[in-house]
Amino acid sequence: MDSQRTQNIRTVSARISSFHSSIYFSQTVGAKYAEQGLAPGVEGNMAARSAPLGRVNPGVVSAAYYNYSPNFIAEMLPRIWETVTPEQMIEARFDAVSAYMAELFGDRDDIALLTEAATQLTETLTPVLTAMDFAGRPLYAATADVIGSHQANTAFEKLWDVATVAREFRGDGHVASLVTAGVPGIDALMLDVATGAGFRPRAAQKTRGYTDEEWQTGQTRLAEAGLITVEKDDRGFDLPTITEAGRDLKEQVEALTDGTVATAWSVLDDATIESLLAPSRDLLRVIAKSGAFPSNIFARPEKKAG
Repeated sequence: MDSQRTQNIRTVSARISSFHSSIYFSQTVGAKYAEQGLAPGVEGNMAARSAPLGRVNPGVVSAAYYNYSPNFIAEMLPRIWETVTPEQMIEARFDAVSAYMAELFGDRDDIALLTEAATQLTETLTPVLTAMDFAGRPLYAATADVIGSHQANTAFEKLWDVATVAREFRGDGHVASLVTAGVPGIDALMLDVATGAGFRPRAAQKTRGYTDEEWQTGQTRLAEAGLITVEKDDRGFDLPTITEAGRDLKEQVEALTDGTVATAWSVLDDATIESLLAPSRDLLRVIAKSGAFPSNIFARPEKKAG
């Protein structure tokens, strides 16, 4: 990474991604998905995020998600679409977001300032979304299509729409970058875990559906390649830690990912991008303090909101 501009784009992107992804751990959101007959958590979230793709073969979703176990998705998806349709899940997710945002922001004393922050982010990022090219980005393209028809009721719902589209756009670019760098999905997940700044190891393995054998094989491969070291935590579980070589590989992938979004962000000058740092930080502080990223799942959830 060779510029403050690139760093600022990364920071804003990470913060709005967290604004989007905070819904995945909400009991309120889970209850809305349960109304559709789905178990809260992984099953409901799998249905909601993949619904814009339609009733496609599990392999399509595995390819788009990249770091989930293909066997896990192959077992889960057919059962999900026997319970609820993709169209129903699209609406259920919008209803869930509305309920979650009302719960999070509805009765705060600083609501006016937070609304201003959300509005600034949405209005400033809209030209970036307009400049995004859907080619080669299936999950982004499908998600943008359905969000384009959503009638958001509040500034926070509108920002969630924008954040979701931007997240999937960069996400598809990130997948392409991982493929280019030769990093398989389970390796990418484990390297993130090994930074100590995201998922705890057991939570990552469980939510992504990897067996103990698959996880151990991937961990051994990365350790032998010098990308991680493995010790034991205070409960006796394996605790991977990223090495300098692992960090270098992650930075290589991030630099490639930066390139996949540069054209879209080129519609904003450096000062405008920098102006998004404060409002995005203010909103993420609210989410972090709400407990949206549970400590039993995430090692250091505050890091993304910093």
